[in-house]
Amino acid sequence: MSRPVQNFRGRHALVLHPADQNRAVLENTLIRLGLGVTSIDPSAGEPMPSIQERVDLAFLDVDSGGSCAPSWGQRDIPLIAIIGHESPSRLQQAFELLPSAFLLKPVRPSGVYTAIFFAVNGHARDCQQAKAVANLEARHRARRLVLKAVLRVMERHGVDDDEAYRRLRKESMRLRITVEDLSSRILDTSGATAQAPERLAGSG
Repeated sequence: MSRPVQNFRGRHALVLHPADQNRAVLENTLIRLGLGVTSIDPSAGEPMPSIQERVDLAFLDVDSGGSCAPSWGQRDIPLIAIIGHESPSRLQQAFELLPSAFLLKPVRPSGVYTAIFFAVNGHARDCQQAKAVANLEARHRARRLVLKAVLRVMERHGVDDDEAYRRLRKESMRLRITVEDLSSRILDTSGATAQAPERLAGSG
């Protein structure tokens, strides 16, 4: 992972919390750190901002805002849970929100920057890891696809695996597509693409 982000100036935070002293401390601290702030009290029925509005991270009071968490949990942003009661049931509720970090009440200025640091950088790390896993899975699927196409060419034209792959690669270069895309066409049993293996017979 690249160097962790340490300066959060210019980012915008959504604070889902009743208007009380905890929210006031959080708002003032965020502003001092250079963040923009939008505060909403979900328990009072205040309207949520549009999903298109810019929000870089969200703070959610688990005691009062759990019902609105699902819609914001779908956004690709860090979520910081604010926990008032350390009971097993409340901690489980917070855990199910998959927060990137947490704050305990009463909210103090000294803990806010740390929560943001771990939330933003931890979320970025998780996204990188998820992308890496997805890429590995895609490469694995592509290898299986090419292997099946090689076997198909071997069966139809009576050549060994090296020759079958050589023909696949040559044909993919002729068509200016990847070997994986050509393999997908060969294995497609519908339409004209089903004839693709026959074209490889003369690839000498």
